[in-house]
Amino acid sequence: MKRTFSIGLALALATTLVAMPSEAAAQFSFEGRVGSSIPTGELTDDPGLNQTAGFSFAVDGMLSLSDLTTAYAGVSHQSFNCDGCPADVSSTGLNAGVKLILGDEPALPWIRGGLMLHRASIEGDSNDWGLGVDAGVGIDWLVTPMISVVPALRLNTYGSGDLSLTYMTVDLGLHVHPGAGR
Repeated sequence: MKRTFSIGLALALATTLVAMPSEAAAQFSFEGRVGSSIPTGELTDDPGLNQTAGFSFAVDGMLSLSDLTTAYAGVSHQSFNCDGCPADVSSTGLNAGVKLILGDEPALPWIRGGLMLHRASIEGDSNDWGLGVDAGVGIDWLVTPMISVVPALRLNTYGSGDLSLTYMTVDLGLHVHPGAGR
């Protein structure tokens, strides 16, 4: 059911963007990312957790506020691995903030900062939602006027129940600018 809803929502959004005037569509973009989440702090210090790097994915929608400023909002999931531990830890939730462009085409270096509302799960048992910080650096490498490849490094930290999570994410994204090719 969730998958059908997600696919339907993506198709509706894509249809809306195709029907938008060029000027409006050029302000919206989307980015999907996959990579590795590297735990630090309590996730690695606590002998009961002792988590190691795991898989990460995220999707953001972006709205260009100016040539140098973009607002972003999206969802992300990070999982951490631990061979021989009683439980693996994962983190899922929402991220939103501002991305500042620091350069010019074809390589657009950027920094971003914002808030995150995430929930940690230990072997399927979810903790409370926690508010935290989302920060990152990266480069948008323009491949075509509509597509960028985006290597990035992010740092996230928040508290969820009795657990404090801090982790880095190294990922590679595909940034699509639907209105740029019109």
